[in-house]
Amino acid sequence: MSRIFKIVVALALLPALAGCAPSIAGGPALSGYQATTQAYFNDGFSAASLDAYRKASTPSARLIARNSAVLSAMGQIDLAYAKFSTQLTREAQAVPFLATVTSISLSGAGTLVGSSVAKTTLAAIDTGIKGGMAAYDKNILAEKTIQFLQKQMQSNRNRMRSVILTKLSLDALSYPLELAMLDVNDYATAGTVTQGLIGIDEQTSRVLAQTQEEKVETIFAYGADDATLAIEAYVKAKGEPARAALAAWVKSLKTDRTEFLYSAKFALSRIDFMMRNGIPKLG
Repeated sequence: MSRIFKIVVALALLPALAGCAPSIAGGPALSGYQATTQAYFNDGFSAASLDAYRKASTPSARLIARNSAVLSAMGQIDLAYAKFSTQLTREAQAVPFLATVTSISLSGAGTLVGSSVAKTTLAAIDTGIKGGMAAYDKNILAEKTIQFLQKQMQSNRNRMRSVILTKLSLDALSYPLELAMLDVNDYATAGTVTQGLIGIDEQTSRVLAQTQEEKVETIFAYGADDATLAIEAYVKAKGEPARAALAAWVKSLKTDRTEFLYSAKFALSRIDFMMRNGIPKLG
């Protein structure tokens, strides 16, 4: 392998090796901020802070100690969840992104070398990478599932956060730290994959039940009755004036012609339309 070919291959593979680039890492470096915040929350929710709650001599002091401990515990959970969520997203996105960049680089490098051996080698490498990309693309459903999970987990967390923050307005007798920590534990588990899956399952079950009910109602609610047949015969016989009258009536009901004529919920309205327009019953 020639020296030029080695350089071309190295340059082609360089983007894939740049795993620490900010665009791949997903954001600016926040290690200093996170370390300081972590230390603050660790101090706010610690054995010493819990002891301060127990030893508080006034309702006001107990309230302050409880809120500080609860909010610090939630802060610790938030930092841990942020790292977990970022890693989950990175794992779902990094592989196809790197593979795409590398494949494009190799395809471009193939036009720069003259040796047929070099071109063949580059093409083989590129084919292998594209094969890996195709295999990864087959997991696109899994990637979308991760996105749904993250949304559901965050929804779970938001719900529990609201519950806790609302209760923190209560005094320490009505909402003691012991009870608050049970809610904080629920807040921690709300951001887990297990709870995310449970939330999705519950949500889809509700949607399925609702659509199934609507489907059954739709199947049995539609059908022509005597009024439907009379109105259709009237429109056919009278022509444009009858069509205009029917269109105006349907518009006033904020529906469409098909639903008005065939839906059971408009049965009385069809009779009313017949009476107002002097439409006789058939037969």
